[in-house]
Amino acid sequence: MSHVVTELDYQGGMDKLPEGVFKISPSSFSRFMERPHYWYREQILKEGGFEGNTASVIGTLCHYVAEKVAKGEVPDKEQISQYVLNHKDNEDVDPIEVLSQYKPMAERLVNDYVLGNLPNIVEDFIAYDLGDGVWTAGSVDAFDNGCIIDYKTYNSKSKPKAIPMGYRYQLLIYAYIYTKLGHEVDRIRLVYVNRNIIGEISEKTGKQLKSYPPEVTVLTESITKDDLDFIESLLMMCKETYLMAKEDPSLVHLLYRDMRLKV
Repeated sequence: MSHVVTELDYQGGMDKLPEGVFKISPSSFSRFMERPHYWYREQILKEGGFEGNTASVIGTLCHYVAEKVAKGEVPDKEQISQYVLNHKDNEDVDPIEVLSQYKPMAERLVNDYVLGNLPNIVEDFIAYDLGDGVWTAGSVDAFDNGCIIDYKTYNSKSKPKAIPMGYRYQLLIYAYIYTKLGHEVDRIRLVYVNRNIIGEISEKTGKQLKSYPPEVTVLTESITKDDLDFIESLLMMCKETYLMAKEDPSLVHLLYRDMRLKV
């Protein structure tokens, strides 16, 4: 079955950038920092593209519902059904799990956060020219009164207690771009919603263990000029790494720290 494009498909935004530029994506920047060889294969060589799994499809559906509600629109059920259908041949996606989980999760996200915190800007594609044909660009879930807001889903009995470094890179890049575009940014925020976890039956007592219904957890951190200077330095390091490897391919294995890339 061929893929049917829906409102939920992310196109990457390259059509909104000058032709031929290289884009540093905020959402994948943590891979450059933590596993540069993987980032190189994915972003430069375009190998092993991620085609989604149960968690990512649930996350996309929750984002879509939150976006529509924040815009005062009604989520399109046919678009949702088609998006799930597009993944039916992906063995990493469980459609039954997706359809059973996203509805209570999206409902909790909307009722416990979105409706009470309607943002000024929703699903905004932003971009900034770093020079030498390199841009950084991505879509922000929401931006409101100086705060970058990103929705995340997770599957755990333990609540998140701090913004992980990987997500922090992403949020700081958004903050950096907005600042360069003339906005004041002083906070970053993750709005988490967890999956519905039904308690299993205890082998010892025969009783059902505790269940964990969807719940929203909001984590907000203040940021300063030092944070923006920090992320700018990392972006420039990424840019120079890309340009140097492009100019001299013999350095690729050193720049991306993987001897398997040696030519």
